[in-house]
Amino acid sequence: MSSIEFKIDKWLALSPGLLNIEQWHDWSSSLMQWPSQLTPVPISLIKPMMRRRMSSLSKIAVQAALQLSAQEQVDYIVFASRHGELTRTVKLLEDIIKGDDASPLAFSQSVHNIAAGLFTICSGRATPVTSIAAVESSLHHGLIEASVYLQENPTHKVLLVDFDESLPEPYCCYEQKVHPGYAFAAILSFGSQFQLSWSKNKDDAGFSSQQSLCVIDYLLKNTRKVLISDPRLVWEWSRNR
Repeated sequence: MSSIEFKIDKWLALSPGLLNIEQWHDWSSSLMQWPSQLTPVPISLIKPMMRRRMSSLSKIAVQAALQLSAQEQVDYIVFASRHGELTRTVKLLEDIIKGDDASPLAFSQSVHNIAAGLFTICSGRATPVTSIAAVESSLHHGLIEASVYLQENPTHKVLLVDFDESLPEPYCCYEQKVHPGYAFAAILSFGSQFQLSWSKNKDDAGFSSQQSLCVIDYLLKNTRKVLISDPRLVWEWSRNR
């Protein structure tokens, strides 16, 4: 078993219909069900000229990052997403299949690190940033990346942003649960508030759908431990009181 430790100074999550901590608590209490009224996420912190080019998912991710880090000195940034801009990529492929030219602008906005790049432009931060995609456990691998950095730079802070949305057609058949786009952002620092351990999933007893949402639910419930599994690994969160 391997493990890391870190401290979460503060965090927030944004999704249509879930715009504040009270609404997220209601979501957690209702077994992670979104409300019937999906109020759009405000994107007031993103400059109007930039909004026009951004996908709805990138808007949520960048807004969450800007909102959380507004008053924070951040030394390293990690963006994590399992699917990234797959919806936009599918649209590009459909245009090509129909014989149309692929839009250069749409192509430039379809790469996996576009949200990270747009955030640094919006915020004016010349800060090192990396983008991670690691299937179901992208958030957890983003935490490992952040923790390794903090081990080497214990006085620094890391901004971690995890974001995703449901798979578009024709890939939606590969997803168990449909959900709106969301973003989870956290300011991490060196410490032992949380321990994250992982080991091989030997039992192959299924896996937790949407690990990032399970982590949000865990943080909201303030429980001591939780197990989150995927086909390869079992992730154990432990909160040190």
